[in-house]
Amino acid sequence: MERASKLWRLLKVFTLIEGKPGIGAAELAERCETSLCTVYRDVYLLKLAGIPIYYQKGYRISPHFFLPPVQFDLTETLSLAMGAEILSRQRGTPFQRGVERAMEKIYAALPPGIREAVHREAVHFSPAWEPTVDYEKRLPVLELLERGVEENRSVTISYHSLSRDEVTERTVDPYGFLFRSNAWYLVGYCHLRGEIKIFKVDRILEAELLEETFQPPEDFNIREYMGDAWQVLRGEPREVAVRFSPQVAPYVKECIWHFSQRCRDCEDGGAVLTFRVSGLSEICSWIMAFGGEAEVLEPPELRDMVLERARGIVEKYSG
Repeated sequence: MERASKLWRLLKVFTLIEGKPGIGAAELAERCETSLCTVYRDVYLLKLAGIPIYYQKGYRISPHFFLPPVQFDLTETLSLAMGAEILSRQRGTPFQRGVERAMEKIYAALPPGIREAVHREAVHFSPAWEPTVDYEKRLPVLELLERGVEENRSVTISYHSLSRDEVTERTVDPYGFLFRSNAWYLVGYCHLRGEIKIFKVDRILEAELLEETFQPPEDFNIREYMGDAWQVLRGEPREVAVRFSPQVAPYVKECIWHFSQRCRDCEDGGAVLTFRVSGLSEICSWIMAFGGEAEVLEPPELRDMVLERARGIVEKYSG
């Protein structure tokens, strides 16, 4: 999200300067809803990209400069359309609004023949619907958090923890975002807990952007921080082995469920999948979805966890 937002802002800065030669940094900051420091950095990045921006009673672009037209063939346009449809389902996020506006511009610039072919061929493709959170009511919070990430500014949040069923006030240095289990998460340093934490965005009830800035750790990388997590929850990495019956093995083998996945075929047509996973509760839920067609081989703690949940289900339905 951070990179996409930054790209849209750079394009907006370019468009504003091109459309209003002589525009000042203060107006650019106001129109882009960002800080003067960010505007100066954006202008510098545009110059590095080869765009001839100069300052003469405001910012201007050399009149001899133009962006070359981008041409898409049918396959490229269909690919963009399918990707746009998936992103447009992120209701209430900057992605939804941005991708819809972008596709309107792309369709308007297409030759009539390509545009008609795209609409005709699109009916033969349907990306699977996945349940997602509606962020419409959370959009102001999401946009504020995004500014905190972009400008390295701390935020205060009111966060509802489901595990404790309590609301706490926290100051957080926002480092970036995760998209897992069809929901957005904020990753940042929590001053209340004194460590990096993960916050589900739709549980952030209120947020306020502070003037205090922070310097993210130079070696921090969200992907490395998440490590071997199955989805969101982190923990001690464990080796997990699960045997799947011949009935579901072909289906299981079709997918890459985790980047550490390894597969060994069994003589009876079944398969054993092994993973290196941080935390066991999330993979336990995944295994439970296969019912009696999956058996945990390792580790013993995961076998006990599945057994306990299975007993709970039996008790629920046998009462």
